[in-house]
Amino acid sequence: MPFKTLFQSMTGGEIAGWGLAVLAVFMTLVQVSPLKLNPWDRILAWLGQKLNGKQLADLQKQITAMWVNAHRHHILTFARECRAGIEHSSDEWSNALVVADEYEVYCVEKHIANGIVKADTLFIRNLYQELSRDHRL
Repeated sequence: MPFKTLFQSMTGGEIAGWGLAVLAVFMTLVQVSPLKLNPWDRILAWLGQKLNGKQLADLQKQITAMWVNAHRHHILTFARECRAGIEHSSDEWSNALVVADEYEVYCVEKHIANGIVKADTLFIRNLYQELSRDHRL
């Protein structure tokens, strides 16, 4: 049976079904390499946003809160250890100063007063300067 005759004998529902099948196969096969165009990526991303939008927002808030708490804890613990006379390696000092900088930037961006952490950050920076000046790091 020639293709034209086969197509003419189909009902509207069959044509729509075949059309959807051909479209699905086409979308699966099409991926233009330089453009990285993959229709399934967009469809699945859209579907994921619709299904998980609120859950993803809640997860992002939880991750941010964990990040903030970890930075605060690190700064406060490091300052307490310094006051107790515990010596730290140069890598530990570098890490503490980076964490303090990151937390300070976050507080400025979010307009958060950080009181005790700000005082401990100043203590850590002053102690670092003193130890560096005396070549004790």
